[in-house]
Amino acid sequence: MTQNLPNINNPHSFHIELITGDASFRKYYRVTANKQSYILMVSPPELINNEPFIELNTLFNQANFKVPKILAVNSEQGYLLIEDLGSTHFADCLGKGNECELYQQAIDLLPQIAILPPSPAMKPYDAKFIDLELEIFNEWLVQSFCKIEMDVGAEKNWQQVKQQLINALEMQPKVTMHRDYHSRNLMLSNEQWAIIDYQDAVQGPLTYDLVSLTKDCYQVLPQALRGSLIKYGFAQYEKAGLTGGLTFTDFEMLYTLTGIQRHLKAAGIFCRLSLRDGKQGYLPHVLDTLHYVIVACEEVANAFPVLGYFAEWLQTTVQPQLEAKL
Repeated sequence: MTQNLPNINNPHSFHIELITGDASFRKYYRVTANKQSYILMVSPPELINNEPFIELNTLFNQANFKVPKILAVNSEQGYLLIEDLGSTHFADCLGKGNECELYQQAIDLLPQIAILPPSPAMKPYDAKFIDLELEIFNEWLVQSFCKIEMDVGAEKNWQQVKQQLINALEMQPKVTMHRDYHSRNLMLSNEQWAIIDYQDAVQGPLTYDLVSLTKDCYQVLPQALRGSLIKYGFAQYEKAGLTGGLTFTDFEMLYTLTGIQRHLKAAGIFCRLSLRDGKQGYLPHVLDTLHYVIVACEEVANAFPVLGYFAEWLQTTVQPQLEAKL
């Protein structure tokens, strides 16, 4: 790849350092040469399809989003040389009393993402796929991590919970969603918010990205701030004509149900990363993620009793086992 590095007279005169990877099989290296730096993404093609990363980069770039420029690609080896956006994530900018303003800036991008056209690189986000995501929780957190086997009653409730959540996601207006839009996937680059980890974007439920941002597994917001941001997000979507006639009450309910689905999946993924991939850095976030699920289920229990029963089962059966393991 060195021949594709700009301004290198001597292809051996550069420095490479491993930087933090993500939750996938990818690894990232910072390459420095002639006082310029680049990011080398190593993404094994036998494990990861790299085409969505490339194709969706074009999609976001053409819509004037700041995404890392792709400078060179070696498809056979799974090497991608990309622009270095620096090291300042959205999360690094918090804690200075300006949280509301920063979150509003991040929310302002969501309607623009939502109207991106569908791409062949986007996987179908349908009932089958949503069910598959939910089963990550059962397989990896409940069974593999906590060593819990559901009895007949719990299994029946689980199937009802899944169907309720699938219905809630499928009934929403369909938009383009980033699908992992949170404090670690926005970066401040040249005083502009840059979007990374966009390769899993799909056409899916309207509220999903707002949930990802304001019910972040890594940044737990005060309830009052989150409430105001949900209202702000709804107003921005409504202004963009994307709400499909939903009232704010409807939107807020769907937001809550979507959060349950996302956080069940996320909690399962954190356990999978530990058990399968040997990545332990995500385990400290499992309890907060499960707490989101329990609280949300309790909030909507009057409207959806199956979720109330599920919350009780999580608190009495799963949470104690999880706490003991952690």
